Amino acid sequence: MPSKAKLFIALAIIPGLTMLALGVSHWESADPVRFTIYLLLALVASTLKVRLPGLTGTMSVNFLFILIGVSQLSFSETLALGAVATVTQCVWKTKMRPSVPQVLFNIAALTMAITSAHFIYHLPRIQQVNGRMPVLLALAGCFFFMTNTMLVATVLSLVEARPFTRIWQQCYIWSFPYYLVGAGIASLVGVSGQYVGWKTALLIVPIMYLVYLHYRMYVERETVNANALK
Repeated sequence: MPSKAKLFIALAIIPGLTMLALGVSHWESADPVRFTIYLLLALVASTLKVRLPGLTGTMSVNFLFILIGVSQLSFSETLALGAVATVTQCVWKTKMRPSVPQVLFNIAALTMAITSAHFIYHLPRIQQVNGRMPVLLALAGCFFFMTNTMLVATVLSLVEARPFTRIWQQCYIWSFPYYLVGAGIASLVGVSGQYVGWKTALLIVPIMYLVYLHYRMYVERETVNANALK
């Protein structure tokens, strides 16, 4: 691995894990049962992975529960949920076992992404302009996507010696629509939960599994087509 990539990974890990430690140290949980159920569902979602064409790494469905956490859980709970889900995604049925620095970087990147999403969702000025959950979650999803993909794209650019803009555009093209759909489902779960309760609202979550199946088949088909043209 190039020295520039190692340096960037180290510089990302330090603030990311510091944010995680500080956030979790101020633990708050208004409903431990809800947090536990969301955490278990996020772990299951972490096993539903899609490998994006031309990119190293995978994308899973766990971001749906991270966005739900941003709107319904405390900051510390969402950080803990994201960290555990990230570890699961990294080690579950991988072709090559990731190194410790790789796992730590993924945790740090997700922590910074969750922090940016949580900040924008709960920013008073934005809530005063438009405090509707779908709008706030759409903004939070965009900030989460931007932070996470830009960090990952930077590392891939340094490791593979490829232009950052090209790698990030690949991330954008393949995964941004998926994030928007996830933000829409998260807002649907949140809004419906205000009327029927959060437990009943979870019946909406399987829709994301259908989206995942469709998206995985689409990516696999596009990958086969791209390989056939080579």
